[in-house]
Amino acid sequence: MNTAGSPDFELDADTEDADTEDDETYTPRPRDAWIAGRAEAGSATAVVTHPADDTEVATVAVPSRDQAATAVEAAVGLGRLDDEELRTGALQLAAGELESRRDELSELITAESGIPLHWAQREVDEAVAVLQYGSRHPLPREGRASSDGAATTLIHDVPRGPVLGVVSPEAPLRSAAHAVAAAFAVGAPVVVAAGTATPLSALALGEALGEVGLPEGAFSVLPGDEPEADDLVRVDAPAPSRGAAVVVTGIPGPADVGDVAERIAVAATRQGGMRPEAVRRVVLCSAVADELLPALTAAVEAQPAGSAYDTSVSVGTLPADVLERSAAWLADAAAAGATVLAGGTSGEPTLVTGIEDEPGCGPVLAATVADEPEEALAAIAAPGAAAPAVGLFTGDTALAMRARSQLEAARVVVGDVPDYDPATVRVTMHAITTPQLTTLT
Repeated sequence: MNTAGSPDFELDADTEDADTEDDETYTPRPRDAWIAGRAEAGSATAVVTHPADDTEVATVAVPSRDQAATAVEAAVGLGRLDDEELRTGALQLAAGELESRRDELSELITAESGIPLHWAQREVDEAVAVLQYGSRHPLPREGRASSDGAATTLIHDVPRGPVLGVVSPEAPLRSAAHAVAAAFAVGAPVVVAAGTATPLSALALGEALGEVGLPEGAFSVLPGDEPEADDLVRVDAPAPSRGAAVVVTGIPGPADVGDVAERIAVAATRQGGMRPEAVRRVVLCSAVADELLPALTAAVEAQPAGSAYDTSVSVGTLPADVLERSAAWLADAAAAGATVLAGGTSGEPTLVTGIEDEPGCGPVLAATVADEPEEALAAIAAPGAAAPAVGLFTGDTALAMRARSQLEAARVVVGDVPDYDPATVRVTMHAITTPQLTTLT
């Protein structure tokens, strides 16, 4: 795949003699931005580099302030996408286009973000899945009804306004697709702020949407600084202040110790621990710790690291700032008495015990042991330490039912580690809508 820019080329403006082969200089044309549904060159360009070694990947058009304002004004002017068939069809067609370009887009994600190719392929699948989910679950036109006997109230959820979706460098294609899926599912135009670090896969989504025939202003994809968009409803990419956690009170059938250990190790170290859903803490009940902790140590040690373009690799080379922060945390943990069971070098899949602090970044997992299941749940529900997502492995059905009420987590997954779920687009749909009431007396 050509990751250096569009396959279309143009003759460099400095070329004076097109008839002399030695004097001809061809340069890749910067990838266009998408302004109110149209591909346009910008007033400037930005170079996209691979985060691990700063090698140049591509050049993108950066819209001018006026172009960005045009994108926002077009979205505000359009107001709503009332044609449900058009917007859900657009999501279906975009999903099909991404799926057909899976190999190409996976390499593109790896090139711009450093995400190992194995996980970049998964990210394309997740982007396809969330677009498909949005197409199948638009807000119902008929709304819902509520009655107290004396009057009936019709409740319609309507968009609060056009949406500003912000791309996450840790999941660039998926975060763009998530914002677009939520916006179109509720009938709102969307402006994707793609930044300059990882804009390429968001621009590829723009290419897919550009083939659909959407009305002007339905979507824009803008590399560069975020536009001034007070009239838009902002959707940030998931960036929880704390990482996800896992609690193991028992090994549920048909899983075994090795399987549970492998799932936790992968969830903690994949993409260098930089994935929004990365597991940073695991709490083991003493009843399973003697058997599970050695298996978890072996599983963390076995996570393959190396070149991001090797499909067998789970942990690629990390950016220098991540390595520095990870090294600082490991040094502080060692000074506080933590024990390193696997790894220990910054950027290396690492497992530590004896410390309750959460690793800040990198492929590092902190394990603690609790005497009882209730104590294990309390460890990840304590004020200031509550995990936003929790995986719970248990053979106790009653405990699994109680966990939801005891934990402050937005999501609890029983029998597996937390991971991205396309259904979470419903949470975003709720955040960008407001109820409109019609009372029939």
